[in-house]
Amino acid sequence: MAGTKELGEAVAFVCSLASAISDAAADGKVTVADAVKLMPVLYKLPSALDGLDEVVTEARDLSSEELAELSALVKEQLDLEDDELEAVCEEAVDCVLKLYSLALKVRS
Repeated sequence: MAGTKELGEAVAFVCSLASAISDAAADGKVTVADAVKLMPVLYKLPSALDGLDEVVTEARDLSSEELAELSALVKEQLDLEDDELEAVCEEAVDCVLKLYSLALKVRS
């Protein structure tokens, strides 16, 4: 994703965080072991925030190919304990990206 480097990194970080939270919450208890599951992801937060100002700029002119790449990135990066919930989240992301694509077309 040449034109969406920062946006792709932000999406990947959010997916990693959601996956880690899902993994930590799987047993329904909050323990120190849960912090261990979240730490690797939280270490990536500073680099995820580095290009945050560019994310909006990159999102303003996404092509249909870039939207498809973002959708594929979510499907690759998101790994929730509940497979049904993961499928629903992936479908929701697809819907949001399709609506965003439609909004870009209407705006043009």
